[in-house]
Amino acid sequence: MSEALVLSPDTLLVLCERRCARDLWVDATGVRTWLELGSAVRAAQAACQAAGVQPGEIVLTPGEASFAALAWFFGAALAGAVVAPLRAEREGELENWNLQAAPHWRVRGQALERAQGGAASPAAERLLAPLRAAGRPGLILATGGTTGVPKLVLHDLVALLATVAVKQSVARRIMPLMRFDHIGGLDMVWRALGSGHVLVAPPAELTPASVAAAIERHGVEVMPATPSFLNLMLAAEVHRSRSLSSLRVVPYGAEPMPVGLLARLGAALPKVEFVQRFGTSETGALPVSDSGAGLLLGDDVAGFEWKIVADELWVRSPARALGYLSGAPGGFGADGWFRTGDLAERLPDGAVRVLGRCEELINVGGEKVLPAEVEAVLQEHPQVADCRVYAERNALLGQVVAVEIVWRGPETDVLVVKRSLHEFAAGRLPRHKLPANVRLVSAVGTTRNLKKSRSVSPA
Repeated sequence: MSEALVLSPDTLLVLCERRCARDLWVDATGVRTWLELGSAVRAAQAACQAAGVQPGEIVLTPGEASFAALAWFFGAALAGAVVAPLRAEREGELENWNLQAAPHWRVRGQALERAQGGAASPAAERLLAPLRAAGRPGLILATGGTTGVPKLVLHDLVALLATVAVKQSVARRIMPLMRFDHIGGLDMVWRALGSGHVLVAPPAELTPASVAAAIERHGVEVMPATPSFLNLMLAAEVHRSRSLSSLRVVPYGAEPMPVGLLARLGAALPKVEFVQRFGTSETGALPVSDSGAGLLLGDDVAGFEWKIVADELWVRSPARALGYLSGAPGGFGADGWFRTGDLAERLPDGAVRVLGRCEELINVGGEKVLPAEVEAVLQEHPQVADCRVYAERNALLGQVVAVEIVWRGPETDVLVVKRSLHEFAAGRLPRHKLPANVRLVSAVGTTRNLKKSRSVSPA
């Protein structure tokens, strides 16, 4: 097969025929082959056509990381639909989806049925019209929503998949922890399909223990994850109770990686290469390489550019989304640039270091504080197993720094813990960045995409 090929729904069927009996998918029920995926994709396409799905109509497909979800995704795309992966745990967001997108169809179990979505907003209709006219499949993703209500992003699926090269590589076993409703999970799966790797289904409940057991049981070699989840695995010491010897590469992203955490991960798993990746729901995965201290963004990729404007990373990408279905301009510019909302700095070697989200900044009486910066310092305290820094409202300063702490020590007096944290961090953080309020918790919660929530705490 030509190295110049890129992934598409049609190309996937060709790959299924050529790779035929090779392993593709591993889960608790056994192993599925490429040939089986091809048959399942064609069956899903036929179900869409038999039901009367028209090009450009929105089909809600399963967002879980499953073989069936993969088949429905590509089957609906082959029918010309706009694919909208939705996980069962996000049922509460359906009202938001109906207001913006008004899905036409929904997959329930193995059946396709009419959705009760009503009429799409005028803004959504304007964005969907070109795809329908061209008969091209689309993709709708919900943004992460770490600080508010997720927005729905519309992509031209063909353009997005065109960034994935089809090539033959030595097959590795890859377990994507992010599900199929997230750009990180989808991108990893697409690249695995393009390169002929074997996908291992993650556990239904993502806990450090269950993930470590799956790595040991299935010989997982590559496991993309967020720093927050990697920290949970480290705190649970699963590398001592389970054999993770098969693991070779851990791509990480979606949030900043504290330097101290990366060092501890390297010490716990010395044979594993930790590689930083970067992307957004609006631009897809960006062409990057890891320089150690930062990211080297790929200027050699046709149509891709980047710049830093007022400390914010802007990118121009051939995989940029068409826009938000709500009609909100967001970071989309008419000149093709997208304002990522990520605070960034350029390093002396030309690499870019992503510091955090603009919307996550804590404003302490006019002084700006990045949660990730404070967390990176606090997590080096010998008795801090994990922490989450967030903004808390304050009548005098507007906001102050607050932190949830998973404390290893026997001390349970919050004031004593706070004093210990201040003494430890005082030489590394200015006073306005030190936590004003401390809460002791048993565990730090994450969003559905395994990132720390940055929502402002109620007053």
